Amino acid sequence: MAKRSPAVTAALIGALALIVAAVIGAILQPSWWRSPDGTVNVNFTVAGTVVDQSTNQSIGQALISIVGRSETYVTEDNGNFRIEIHRPLPSDGAVRLHVTKAGYLPYDETTTSTETLTVQLRRM
Repeated sequence: MAKRSPAVTAALIGALALIVAAVIGAILQPSWWRSPDGTVNVNFTVAGTVVDQSTNQSIGQALISIVGRSETYVTEDNGNFRIEIHRPLPSDGAVRLHVTKAGYLPYDETTTSTETLTVQLRRM
């Protein structure tokens, strides 16, 4: 086996030390799961089903928006939806849903993270 020069050995040790320092820094300062203000980045989840108020049948392709945010979501064909809201999270733990579907009156409700929310739309 060829003998390495002391300069090459020192360079390899230095490079290894930089890699180890970067890994330890990522573990101790995990910006990927902690925000700059020190709070943990968690998700706020709202889930449920949109149904017809009179027949209790699922309503697919209904539009759901969170008031104050730009995102719009669409229910699955079976009326189910699951929305994960990322930072900034509401300080009071509540969001206002706005649900629309052609042929139905718009629906607005303030809710918190729930186990299962049932949104009942009323026909026009």
